[in-house]
Amino acid sequence: MLAALTIAAAVAIAVWLVPAVGGAGGSGSADPAVPGRPADAFALTVEYVYDGDTIRATIASPNDVVTTRDPFRIRLIGIDTPEGTPTVECGADEARARLRELLPEGSRVWAAADRESWDRYDRRLFYLWTDDSTFVNHALVAAGHAEAMPVRPNVRHAELFADAEDEARASEIGRWGSC
Repeated sequence: MLAALTIAAAVAIAVWLVPAVGGAGGSGSADPAVPGRPADAFALTVEYVYDGDTIRATIASPNDVVTTRDPFRIRLIGIDTPEGTPTVECGADEARARLRELLPEGSRVWAAADRESWDRYDRRLFYLWTDDSTFVNHALVAAGHAEAMPVRPNVRHAELFADAEDEARASEIGRWGSC
């Protein structure tokens, strides 16, 4: 009996000490289907939010994926938000505001690539997570601020985003209820 209690206590302590990273437990979401921050994600600092799906960031410690300390643009993989220029589309301001709430300037964000990490506009393509492991790409779609936009070969989370968009549309939230 004492051995069982000792093991249970050790497990409880281990669970309490281990940060919620990766897997469903660290998703920043109540939905276990939403992935938490992956183990290979790397930290960046947000410098500026251009619109609902594009930011500028820097990295403190370059790695195999990002090899420079210079600021660079990131386009969130698998989603598309309304455009703010040259004309403001319905929902553009709300999408940008929500991304700024999730990723305020100066905050740390965690990035992970899919199969290709560059687009034709010389932007980096990443999935992003906040420090509390909120999956930013998914959060924007689930709140109705973005639509799913799968672009091969970067389709690791395409089904998850499509399902989130279907739910947001059906619930008429975000742009689906106001545009």
